[in-house]
Amino acid sequence: MARAMTAEDPVAALRAAARDPALPPALRRALLGADEDGVRMSALLVARLRFERLLRGSPEAEAWFDRDPAEFSAAFRRYHAEVPPTAFFPPGEARLFRGWIEARSAPARDPRPR
Repeated sequence: MARAMTAEDPVAALRAAARDPALPPALRRALLGADEDGVRMSALLVARLRFERLLRGSPEAEAWFDRDPAEFSAAFRRYHAEVPPTAFFPPGEARLFRGWIEARSAPARDPRPR
């Protein structure tokens, strides 16, 4: 479910998961029966809440967003797709983002304020 909520197309991701024969049949039916609009809305809410947690937990990310919103947003989309949403509070999201930035061999932009 977490992968579907961070996928570019969450409905397609849920439908793909429903084809996994390793899942119990009842779960596969539930995934296939999920309301598509509800899945899309849930994925948007997950992304929004994650974005807000990051900006509240990381002064560097907030400064980057203020300095270049388009570039930061593109980086956030990549982060959101690549890093599972496991943090519940802003400091945790900031740590995940910082780790993602550090792990990238050539980050698109240095997230530290200038």
